[in-house]
Amino acid sequence: MAKNNKDIADQYAKAIFELASEQDNVETIKVSLQTIQTVLQDNQTLVKILTSTQVTDDIKQSLLATLTDFAPESVKNLIQLLAYNERLNILHLVIEQFMHAYNRMHGIVDVEATTSVPLNEERLQRLAKVFAQKTGAKKVNVSNTIDESILGGVILQSESTLIDGSLKTKIAKFKAQLLG
Repeated sequence: MAKNNKDIADQYAKAIFELASEQDNVETIKVSLQTIQTVLQDNQTLVKILTSTQVTDDIKQSLLATLTDFAPESVKNLIQLLAYNERLNILHLVIEQFMHAYNRMHGIVDVEATTSVPLNEERLQRLAKVFAQKTGAKKVNVSNTIDESILGGVILQSESTLIDGSLKTKIAKFKAQLLG
């Protein structure tokens, strides 16, 4: 059975995270991977060249060497392995999964706060504090998404937790109680 790209990326990310942990350089690997991710996001043409069948391996190797010049050996090896297996197209997923593992290890949770109106930074920080208290997270990164259909209140959602305090849901529950 063929695996999907996310499953394959999970395996690479787990391997590089475990190696980084064993070598006690998780922070260094994280910074290197974030830098590579930023370069690739800012240079979509580079991604196309690196994944193109029209570009020679020598040119790709030269570009990869430049891209990873600053990186630790384990990151260079990861990139080379992805290139060898023709999987550079999932590098962004590998980095994303590495960051998830890093966040889990450090008790960091990414939360999306869905509201009917934009929230200022002070309110977002208060929501982060409440979410941290309810879930035991050490640090909460909150982003705000606007959805006028929730009418009011807030929906807080992380990878594993959903707290729905929206007016839309409260009205629906009240309606269900009235209708029996």
